[in-house]
Amino acid sequence: MNTISKILLGTVGGVAGYLTVTAGAYLPFAIKDAKKGYRDDCDYLLVLGGLVIGAETPSEHLLERINAAAEYLKENTSCFVVPCGGCFRDEQKKSEALIIKEHLVALGIDENRFVLEDKSTTTFENFENAFEVIKNHSGKSPNELRVAFLSSDYHLHRAGIIAKRCGFEKIGKVSCPNKSDVIKNYTREYFVAYELLKRYGR
Repeated sequence: MNTISKILLGTVGGVAGYLTVTAGAYLPFAIKDAKKGYRDDCDYLLVLGGLVIGAETPSEHLLERINAAAEYLKENTSCFVVPCGGCFRDEQKKSEALIIKEHLVALGIDENRFVLEDKSTTTFENFENAFEVIKNHSGKSPNELRVAFLSSDYHLHRAGIIAKRCGFEKIGKVSCPNKSDVIKNYTREYFVAYELLKRYGR
């Protein structure tokens, strides 16, 4: 093996090791956040979208978020709700945001409380777009208001990091217990730590 090959292999190995350590350090924080059972008060609640099956059927995880949002919104009647997520899958006919809204209205949430963010395709875009949606609706910076987001418990830590990087200086959280595919979801969180590192240098 020549010198250049050794250098390249050493560099690749070092980067891989660094990423592994970073992901390993990240996961305990994700698990810790998942266990806290957040129910922060807010003026605007973002409900983060999730997988839509076929034309407009919410996945099990998305239904969990919808049901958790309905429970929270019935107890906290003064806040607006910002369903998040666009229409970007081949068979999908409605945006994630509209699907969330329709299910919440069917569960008894007043239509006048909704402000949709229906363009995003990622968690990053959820927060980037929602920042402007809230600003336009309220006439204020979201940082002058109490804003929280609701997502599956395993996703809370990562989404909180993303929210702050997208301009939310202080953001609350509302937990949605994840009842299925727990190991799969935390395994995914381990690997998406690489995405955070790549994007934000974490």
